[in-house]
Amino acid sequence: MKQKSMLIAFVLLGFLLGAGSCGQASWLDSGLYERNDGGYFTLQDSQGDVLTYTARILDVGDSYIAADNQRYEVVAIDGDVIKVEPKETIELPDVKKLAAASASAHSSAPSFWQKLFGTAAFRKDKQDQQWNTIGIYHTHNAESYVPTSGVESKTEGDIMSVGKALADALENLGYQAIWSDNSHLPHDGEAYIRSRRTAMDLMKHQPGTLIDVHRDATPPQVYETEIEGKPATKVRIVVGRQNENREMNLEYAKRIKAVADEKYPGIIEGIFDARGNYNQDLGPRTILLEFGAHTNPLDLAEQAAKFFAEIIPAAAGLASEGTAQQEAKQSGPTAWRTIIWILVITGAVIIGYLLINKQGLSSLTSFFRREYAGKNPDQDQEDE
Repeated sequence: MKQKSMLIAFVLLGFLLGAGSCGQASWLDSGLYERNDGGYFTLQDSQGDVLTYTARILDVGDSYIAADNQRYEVVAIDGDVIKVEPKETIELPDVKKLAAASASAHSSAPSFWQKLFGTAAFRKDKQDQQWNTIGIYHTHNAESYVPTSGVESKTEGDIMSVGKALADALENLGYQAIWSDNSHLPHDGEAYIRSRRTAMDLMKHQPGTLIDVHRDATPPQVYETEIEGKPATKVRIVVGRQNENREMNLEYAKRIKAVADEKYPGIIEGIFDARGNYNQDLGPRTILLEFGAHTNPLDLAEQAAKFFAEIIPAAAGLASEGTAQQEAKQSGPTAWRTIIWILVITGAVIIGYLLINKQGLSSLTSFFRREYAGKNPDQDQEDE
C-alpha cells in the first residue's frame, strides 16, 4: 500500500512538472512574441521579490534593464514565473555629450571648396542631414485599452490613436513624422512578417528612427505614473536579440532612457533585450515601444506619447525643420562673405607679386597693350 502511494505521488509530481514544461514550451514554440491570452509573466529574483510583469514571451538568456539601470538575466522559466538574476549596473550615455555630439554634427563647418563652389548644394545637404524623418507604424493594430474601449482588441485598435498622437506631437515640434495606419491583422505569429513590408516602405524615406508602437498586457499599476503633474503611462523599450543591429539598437535604447531620465524622470519602465527580431535588422535606430498596458486608459498612453515626442529626436540626434532652416539662413551669408574675402586676398597677392617682379609686370603690361591695340608679339618687340 505504501509503495502504491509513493508511485501515485511520483506520477502526480511528474505530471505537474510536465505540465509546467509543456506550458513553457508551448509559448516558446507558438511563434508569438507576446501572449495573446490576456495573461502575463512575473519576473522574480532569487529571493522571490517581484521585479516586474510582462506579456512578452521570454527565454533563458534574455535581459531586462530595470528603471534603476540594474541589468537582470533570465535564468529559468517555471510556468508564468520567470526567474532572473542581477548581473550588473548599466552605465547610460552622458546626455550632455550626446547633445554636444549632435550639435557638432549639425553645425560642422563647410570646407574651402564647398564655400567656393558648392554653397547651394552644401546648404541643401546640410538641411537633408539635419531634418530627418521619423517613421511610425503598428505591427499589432488591434491592441486596445479596456478602460476606454471595454475590449482588449478590436479591428482598429486604440493603439493607432497612440501612434497618431506621437506623430502629431512630433509635427508640432517641427519634425517630419510619417505615420502608417496599415493593418497587419491578425495578431498571430506572422504579424511581424506582414508588418515588415510597411517597415520597409517607411525606410524608403530614410527616417532618422523607425518606431513600432505597442501596448503591454499587465496589471495597471506596472505602468501608472505621473509626469510633471500629469497622469500618464510609463513606456517600456524592447530590443530584439536576434538581428544584426542588436548592439546598435540596444545602445539607442540606452540613449532613449538616458534622455528620458534627464527630461522626464520615471517615464521609462525598463528595457527588454529579448528573443525576437521585431524587424530591427532594417536599421540601427529601429525600436519597439510599449505605451502602457491594456488595463490603462487610452488618454494616459496618449499623454505619454506627447512626452516621448520630446525624447526621441534628442536620443536619435535629429534636428527639426525650423532648426535646419535657421542654420541654413545663417550659413548662407557667412559662406558668401568668406568667398568675397578669399577673392580679395587672392587679388592682392597677385598684384603684390607683379609689383615685386618687374618682368612679370612688364609682361602683363605688354599683354594688355596687345589686346587693346590689336598688335602681335613681333610688333611689340619692334616697338621695344
